[in-house]
Amino acid sequence: MNAEHRPYRVLLVAGTGQNGATIMSRVLAQVPGFVAVGELGHLWDKGLIENRACGCGVAFLACPFWTRVGDVAFGGWANVDARALTRLRGTLVLKRTPVPHPFALPLLRWPKLSPGYARALGRYREALGRVYDGIASASGATTIVDSMKVPVHVYTVAGMPEVDPFLVHLVRDARGVAYSSMKMVPRQGTDDDPYRVRRPPAKSALRWMWINGSFDRLARRVPSTLVRYETFVAEPAREIARIATAAGAPTAPEAISAIEGRSVSLPPDHLFAGNRIRFSGGPVQLREDVEWRSSVARDTQRRIATLARPLLTRYGYDPAPDQDAPA
Repeated sequence: MNAEHRPYRVLLVAGTGQNGATIMSRVLAQVPGFVAVGELGHLWDKGLIENRACGCGVAFLACPFWTRVGDVAFGGWANVDARALTRLRGTLVLKRTPVPHPFALPLLRWPKLSPGYARALGRYREALGRVYDGIASASGATTIVDSMKVPVHVYTVAGMPEVDPFLVHLVRDARGVAYSSMKMVPRQGTDDDPYRVRRPPAKSALRWMWINGSFDRLARRVPSTLVRYETFVAEPAREIARIATAAGAPTAPEAISAIEGRSVSLPPDHLFAGNRIRFSGGPVQLREDVEWRSSVARDTQRRIATLARPLLTRYGYDPAPDQDAPA
């Protein structure tokens, strides 16, 4: 590792959401030297401001692990202006513009295009670097698994010169992602809107294309590996070992004792943001969510596949509608 880098690697799980990132992160944490921390970009709002429950079962600010992280990183969380850092993250996302996220990526790639943006990016990266240092110190880990997923966060971390990034581009069939985005799912926490954002199929398909396309481009510049959600669920030990090896921690499938077939034994950990499966413990049976195949009409499946076809075929998905789908 470059001597200028910190003595750990940051493994970034990247993707669209509704793609199995939380469970994959928790399984990766069973590899020796790995620690999973969930969606780290939400540390300021969901952790410090909302004080959401940690995966260990207590509130974020009462969690001994995150208390140690804050002590190392900032001399205590009381020294952090969480609202200012939340606003700073919003600045990087271009939150107040008509089309946030996509237009932020060129600025992240070439921050000198906007001196103001470059200054905000530098301040935010400095804070993130201190948090990663705190996590490494509190856990003793050599690989930190950050499952924030969204392109702006992943590009932000991947561009930190002192961080050694590794990208896990986790893809799921666009039709499965679209179906998950159509369902009414209660939000966690105390948001004004009680349900997670819902998107029409066409919007989900276009979003699936630009997000995965952005990670394809990033993978040309940083070490990475592509993982299909469906393959991970079918063969978790092999896929986790493959990821760990690609990330510089050679691991044989049989060495991951927490995995037996599709059953994964998960001890409590410290994910404070992510899918509700972060609270599940003990043996967890992995299974592919295929409800979309029989619940999404063929015409809708066809419309999603048409919009997402270039990357669906690239990632090895059959764009034809499922024969069991309603007409």
